[in-house]
Amino acid sequence: MDTRLLHYFTVLTRVGNITRAANELHTTQPTLSRQLKELEDEVGAQLFIRGKREITLTDAGVLFEQRAQTILNVLEQTKRDVHDQAGLAGNLRVGCVESHLSTYLTDWLADFQQVHPNIHFSLYSADGNSLRRQMDRGALDIGFLLEPVESAKYFAHAIPVTETWGLIMAKTAPLAAHSVITGADLQGLRLIGPRRQIVQNQIATWLRLDPDSLNFCGDHNLENNVTPLLLNHGYYDIGIDGVLSFYPNDQLTFVPLQPLSQTRHTMIWRKNHTPSPIAQAFIDFVTQRVREMPI
Repeated sequence: MDTRLLHYFTVLTRVGNITRAANELHTTQPTLSRQLKELEDEVGAQLFIRGKREITLTDAGVLFEQRAQTILNVLEQTKRDVHDQAGLAGNLRVGCVESHLSTYLTDWLADFQQVHPNIHFSLYSADGNSLRRQMDRGALDIGFLLEPVESAKYFAHAIPVTETWGLIMAKTAPLAAHSVITGADLQGLRLIGPRRQIVQNQIATWLRLDPDSLNFCGDHNLENNVTPLLLNHGYYDIGIDGVLSFYPNDQLTFVPLQPLSQTRHTMIWRKNHTPSPIAQAFIDFVTQRVREMPI
């Protein structure tokens, strides 16, 4: 398949109109229409429906657009990696959760760039679900997230930076005066928690609870937008203490779980995929830095 057709299709889906897409691609509308028809013939499915003003993607078109964008991203990254093999230069794509590890990661990036000044990094902040999704699509080279990690899909290197789990809540909440939070304290509360089911199950295991006994009313990836729910509507967020370093708020407080519940961070990269020279160099760099850290 001619990758130009993939590019044409992604431009069409972005602008939503064949005439506008043709103008952006510096071609004629009949020529673009013919090429898109050739693409549909090759794929064997109708990808879009032409309306009076806008096109509408079919279900097949939605799937194809996602895959086409991934293919183009991987192709572009491959070109850069091949071009840069003669010297360590290009883009390093790193994702990280918002936690105490962020301070370490930014130090590592700064020191790595000091050694390799032609490196450009793209730093993506998200929760573990989003990081893994971006890695699976080939949009990230390396991810830093909290354990546990699905070992079947990723290589993992543990990092001895721990987070303590607890309850984030308004300072005026009834449980704010507690020194610790037990499983019994959580019964009946409207809880917000992490999106990863594997993490929710781990929390229940720490507290010696049936996971179904926890009333998770919602989940979130980053903290900022749930703060009004905690302050104004009486919700409680099960999260890590490092989060409040990113979102300092004198109206919120953190109380740890009991038994003490802590997790380490880990660096992950995809199995069955050869890292780019830049990514492998950074993996090796971080691995050495971790060896030098106190256990």
